[in-house]
Amino acid sequence: MAALIAGLLLMTGCGPKAITVGSHPFPAGNPVFSDVTGKALEGLPEADGAVRFVFLEFPWCPACADVWRAVRTAAAPFSPDTVRIYRVLFDRETVLSPAGRQEVPPLHPAPLPEGGPLEDRGALKVTTLSALPDVFHKEFRVSHGPVLLLLDSEGKVERRWIGFSTGMSRELSSEIRNRSLVLSPRLPGT
Repeated sequence: MAALIAGLLLMTGCGPKAITVGSHPFPAGNPVFSDVTGKALEGLPEADGAVRFVFLEFPWCPACADVWRAVRTAAAPFSPDTVRIYRVLFDRETVLSPAGRQEVPPLHPAPLPEGGPLEDRGALKVTTLSALPDVFHKEFRVSHGPVLLLLDSEGKVERRWIGFSTGMSRELSSEIRNRSLVLSPRLPGT
């Protein structure tokens, strides 16, 4: 029984310890991201009033695809530009081998968000960033994913999801509806 409790506590302890609800993680004290051009960034690009999520995604993470589906389903009824996703990819992962722990490039390339062509994301606008491996890890102690953060307009973390649950898209849809400037979902076929 003690082993079961210890195991459950260990599993619930995964995820970011420094990025907590109520914190203002970005901008960080040092650059922790790079954008698609390779430019190092301390914070997130502006979102122009959209509901903002930060998705910490790992290439080896099977549940990340489930989180993408939940986000897409939740955002689908809303008008374009309602939701901004900051997709943070990690270009290193820890591999355990007979030689010990090693940081290596991802074993699999990071997939694009699933569902429909890239230009048909509905309400989702995706900004892809890469975490600077050592700096991001030291700053935020993130080692497991997926992690999805909901930010308020000032960048404060209002909610945090670690992992995936079957009710996630319903929760996300409710959060988008409550925070969006345009509260009415778009009509089907528009």
